[in-house]
Amino acid sequence: MSQKLSIPFRIGCIGLILLLWMAVAHAQTPSVQVKAAFDSTHILTGDHLRLHLSAEGEGTHTLSFQPSDTWRLFNCEVLKSGTPESRQQHGKTVLTQEFVVTAFDTGRAVIAPIVLMLDDTLPAALTDTLYFYVDTLPGGVDTTQAFRDIKMPLGGIEKAPQEKSKAWVWILVVVGLAVLVTLLVLFFKRWLPKLREKHRAKLREQRRMSSGAVALSHIKELRAKELCEKGMPKEHYSELSEILRTYLDDQWDVNAMEMVTDEIMQAMAQLDVTEQQRLEIQEFLRLSDLVKYARRQPEQAENARHLDHVTDFVRTTDQQEQARRAQQK
Repeated sequence: MSQKLSIPFRIGCIGLILLLWMAVAHAQTPSVQVKAAFDSTHILTGDHLRLHLSAEGEGTHTLSFQPSDTWRLFNCEVLKSGTPESRQQHGKTVLTQEFVVTAFDTGRAVIAPIVLMLDDTLPAALTDTLYFYVDTLPGGVDTTQAFRDIKMPLGGIEKAPQEKSKAWVWILVVVGLAVLVTLLVLFFKRWLPKLREKHRAKLREQRRMSSGAVALSHIKELRAKELCEKGMPKEHYSELSEILRTYLDDQWDVNAMEMVTDEIMQAMAQLDVTEQQRLEIQEFLRLSDLVKYARRQPEQAENARHLDHVTDFVRTTDQQEQARRAQQK
C-alpha cells in the first residue's frame, strides 16, 4: 500500500516545487511597459507606414522585440526593420525601434501582438493587436462623423460649362505628324545615305592603312605552310593569288576578286606602279591560271621567285601609298 502511495506523493512534490519556482521567477521579473503606434491609421495601396515600438523596464536588463520575420501579419508586410536603440534613463532601460510596413490589398491590415523579450530569453510583455486600413482613394472615409444634408451651391443650380472646342488640339496633332514625317523623309533620303557613305569611306581608309600589313602577314603564313614543297602547287598559287587580289582591292579599290587576269592588268595600268612591277605581277597571274586550270607544275625556284615578287610588290607599293597619304594630310 505504501508503494502505491509513493508515486502520487512524488508527483505532488514535483508540482509543488515547480509552482514555488515559478512564483519566485515571477517575483524577480522586473516591471516592463511596452507601447506601439502607427504614424497613421489609413494609407493608400502600396504606400509605406511607420510603426514605432518602445519599451521601458526596471534595472539594467536587456530588452529586445520579437524579430519581424516571425510576426503574424494579415494583409500587410514589413519592408524594413530599423536598428533598435537602447539607453539607460533614471535607473531604467528604454528601448525604441522603428519598422516600415506596407500593404497592397484594400481593407483592414492586422499585426498580431508583438512579444518583448527580457534578456533575450524570457517573454516579458506583449503589444496590443495593431491594425490600420488600406484605401484606394486619398483620405479614408471618416465613419465617426454624422451624415450631413445635401446643400445646393450658392446662387441656385449651376449649369455645367459647355465643353470647349478641341479643334486646336487636332491642329497641333496634324502639324506635329507633318513635321515628324518630314524629318523621317529627310533622314532616310538625305542624312542616312550620307552617314552610310561616311561610314564606308572610314572603313575603306582603315583597309587602305592596314592592307599592306595584312597582306604581308598572310604571305608569311603561306611561306610557313610550304605547300609547293609538299606537292600542292595549286593550293599555293590559289592562296597567293587571293592575297594579291585582296591587297589590290583594299589598297586601290580594284575589284580584283571579280576580274580575270587581263582586266586586272588593265586596271593596274592606271595605278602608280612601275612597268617592271606590272610585268612581274602579270607573269605571276598567268602562271597562277595555268597551275590552277591547266595543272602546270612549276619548278621550286620559279615558285620562290614569284613569291618574292609578290612580297616585294606589296611591301614597296604600300610604303609609297602610305608616304603619299601622309603628305596629303
